Amino acid sequence: MEQVKAFLYRRRLWLVWLAAVAVCALALLWVRYDLADRVDNQPVYQIVNDDYARTVAIPAQGGLTQQISLQAGQRLYGVRLNLTNYEHAFATGVLHVALESPQGDTLTAGTMNCIDIRDNTFETIIFTEPYRAEDAAAVTLHIWYADMDGADADLPLGLWASNIQVGNMALAAAGGPLDATAALQYVVDYSENWSGRMLLVPGMLILAAVVVSFWLLFGRTARPALAVLAGGALLGAAFVCVTPPLVAPDEYTHLSVAYQLAGSLLGQPTLAGDGSVLVRACDAPYFLNQTGDIGVFAYKTMGEHFWQGGGGIPDTPTGIVTDMTGRIPWLYLGQVAGIALARLLGLGFFAMLALGRLGNLLVYLLLAALAVRLAHPGQKWLFAAAALLPMALQLAGSLSADAMVLGLVFCYAALCLALRQRAAAPGQLLLLLALAALTGPAKAIYLPVVLLCLLIPSENLDWRPAPYARRLALGPVRLQAGSLVKILALALAGFCWMQANLGALLYATRDVDSVGLTRGAVALATAVAALAVVYYLVRRRPLGRRIFFGVLISGVVVAVPVVLYNLTHMWGGLTPEDLVDSIQPNGDSIYTFSAGYVCRNLPATLKLLLRSLPEQGALWLEGVLGTALGEPIVYRVEVSWLLGIGLLAALAAAALPADGTPRVVNPLSGRGKAGIALVTLCVVGLTFFAALNWTPINYTTIFGVQGRYWLPVLPLLLVLLNANRRWFARRPAGRGAVYAVLCLTSFVLLQGYSLYATWQVTT
Repeated sequence: MEQVKAFLYRRRLWLVWLAAVAVCALALLWVRYDLADRVDNQPVYQIVNDDYARTVAIPAQGGLTQQISLQAGQRLYGVRLNLTNYEHAFATGVLHVALESPQGDTLTAGTMNCIDIRDNTFETIIFTEPYRAEDAAAVTLHIWYADMDGADADLPLGLWASNIQVGNMALAAAGGPLDATAALQYVVDYSENWSGRMLLVPGMLILAAVVVSFWLLFGRTARPALAVLAGGALLGAAFVCVTPPLVAPDEYTHLSVAYQLAGSLLGQPTLAGDGSVLVRACDAPYFLNQTGDIGVFAYKTMGEHFWQGGGGIPDTPTGIVTDMTGRIPWLYLGQVAGIALARLLGLGFFAMLALGRLGNLLVYLLLAALAVRLAHPGQKWLFAAAALLPMALQLAGSLSADAMVLGLVFCYAALCLALRQRAAAPGQLLLLLALAALTGPAKAIYLPVVLLCLLIPSENLDWRPAPYARRLALGPVRLQAGSLVKILALALAGFCWMQANLGALLYATRDVDSVGLTRGAVALATAVAALAVVYYLVRRRPLGRRIFFGVLISGVVVAVPVVLYNLTHMWGGLTPEDLVDSIQPNGDSIYTFSAGYVCRNLPATLKLLLRSLPEQGALWLEGVLGTALGEPIVYRVEVSWLLGIGLLAALAAAALPADGTPRVVNPLSGRGKAGIALVTLCVVGLTFFAALNWTPINYTTIFGVQGRYWLPVLPLLLVLLNANRRWFARRPAGRGAVYAVLCLTSFVLLQGYSLYATWQVTT
C-alpha cells in the first residue's frame, strides 16, 4: 500500500493531467451525442400545396407521378408528403421517391421504410444527394412502393391530394392525369450531420488547449505569459469557429469599419456615390442584416461556403452608411490586416471573416502576454486569469475593437502596479508614455485608468543613473524627474482623449449652461489658488492651520447646497407638451438623458439606476465573465450559472495571497488601495453616464450597459483582493486558478456551441 501511495504521489501531475484530458474528452463526446440527437437530420421545408381534401391510392404498378417546377439555382434536399396507410400499420415494404428529368432520367432519389409511415401525417423523404436546378425547369416526382410481404401485400398505401389540379402541378397515374395535386412540401435545407462536422475543429483546439496549458503551468518552471499566449490562442481560435458570423458583440459595425479601412489600405474603392459602403459581390448578401443567424443551419452555411472563392474589386452598393466619425483606425490593426490579406488571396466572405478575427486575436494575445510579463510577481496570476476569461477571448476571437482596448488597459495597469516596487528602465518609461497615449483615446470611459501612474513613486520614474539630484529646476518650479514623467503621461493621455472624444463630450453636455459652468470653474480655480497661498503662509502656525481648516470646512458646507441648487435649476426644462410630442411610434422618447437633464432630474435618474440594478445586475456580471455569449441585446445565449460561480471562485483563488507571503509581494498601501478603488469607480460611473446618453427619458431601466465594459478594470479589483490582510490561501493557488479558468472557458465554449446550434431549430 505504501508503495502504491508513493507511486501515486510521484505521478500525481500525470494523473491530474490525464483526468483533465479525460473530462474534456467526455464533455466533447457528450456535446457531440447530444447535438446529434437534437439537431442532426432536421429539415427546413417550404409549403408548395397545402390543399388536401381527398386521398389517392398509390398504384402497385407504376406508382404516381407529380409534376413540379424548380427555379434556377433552387436546391432540393427531399420532399414531404402527407401519406395515409388507411389505418393499417405496415410491417414491410419501402416507399420510393425519385426526381426525374423530362427525358425520364433519374436526377436523385430517396426511400422510406413503410413501417415508419404514420397515418395522415406529413413524412419526410430525403434524397441521397441534394439536387440543384441549374435553370428554371419542370421535373417529375415519381412515387411508388415495393417489397410488400404477407398481410401487407394486398393493402393500399396512399397520399392526400386536392380535389382539383393546382397550377401546372399535375398528379398522374399510369392511366393518365387525376385532376389533382398532391399535398406537397419541398425540403429546401437539411442539417444532416453538420453539428458534428463543425464541432471537429473547435473540439480539437479545446482539447489541445487543455493538454498544452497544463504543462506550461505545472511544469518545473511555470510560464504564465506563455500559457496565456498558447492557451489563449487555441481557445480564441475555437471562439472564431464557434461564434457564428456577425453574432459577436457589435460585430456588424466593426466589420463595416474594418472592411472600409482594408479597402483604403489596398487602394480599392470603399464608398458608393450615395456614401454607402461598397463591397465585393460575394460579400453583399451578408451585409443585408446587421445581426447574423444562429442555429445549426448557420453553421452549415458557414461550413459549405468557407472555401468559396471571392475575388474582385468592391463594386456592389449595400445601401448601408457607416459613420466613421470618431473611429480610431489603429484599434482595427489585426482585423484590417486579416481582411486585407483575405481579399488579396481572393477568399470568400467566411474565410475573410475568420482571418479578420484571427488577426484581432493575435494582437490581443500579444498585449495580454505582455501584460502578464510586465506584472508584479505577486500579480501575474490574476492578470493571466483575467486575460483567459470567456468574455476576453470571445471579444478577441471576433472583429471587436474592444479586444485591443482590453489588452492596452491590461498592459498599462500591470506596468503601473509593477513600477511601484522597482525602478523603471528607460525602455519601460517609453512604454509607459506610449501606453498612456494609446489608452487615453482608446475608449472614452477608460481615461481614469491613466491616473494609475500617480501611484508610482516618483523616484522609480527617474531616468538618470544614481546618484542624481533629487529635483529638476524648471524656472522657479522644482520637480522630481519622475513627477515630470507623470505629468507628461497624463498630458499625452488627455490630449489624445480630447482629440478622439471631444465630439461625444460636447454631445453629452449639449444642454448645460456652458457659460455658468465656465464661470463656476474659473471661480473654483481662483479659490483653490487663493487657499493654496493662504495655507502656504500659515502652514507652520498651529493656530493659523486650525483657523484655515475651520474656514475651509465652513465654506464647503455652505457651497455644496448652493452648487447643488444651481445645478438642479440649470438652463431650461421640458414642458409636458414637449414630453408628449417626443414619443415615437415605437414608444421611445426622442429625448435621452444628458448632463443637463440629469442635473435637473436627479431623483428620476436615481430611480432609473436603482431599478436597473436588480433587473440587469446578473446580466452585467455575466457580461464581465463571458457566460452570456454573443450580442445580449439580440440573442440571450446564457450558459450554466454553475460555470459563472466556478469562474468567480477561480478568479478569487488567483488573487488571494498565500499565507506567509512576504510583504513585498503585497505592495499596496492604504492610499494605493484608495487610488485603485477610485479609478475603478470612475470607470464604472463613466459607463453609466455614457449609457444614459443612449437611454430615452421614458425608460424605467438604463439602456446599453454591458458588463464587458468593466472587464478591463477587473484586474484592479483582483489587485485589491490580493492586497488584503485578512484573507489568505493556505498555499499558492495561482497556477491552479489559471488552469481552472482555462478549463471553465473550454466548458463555456462547448455549452455555447450547443446553445448556438440548437437555437430555434426549424422542423
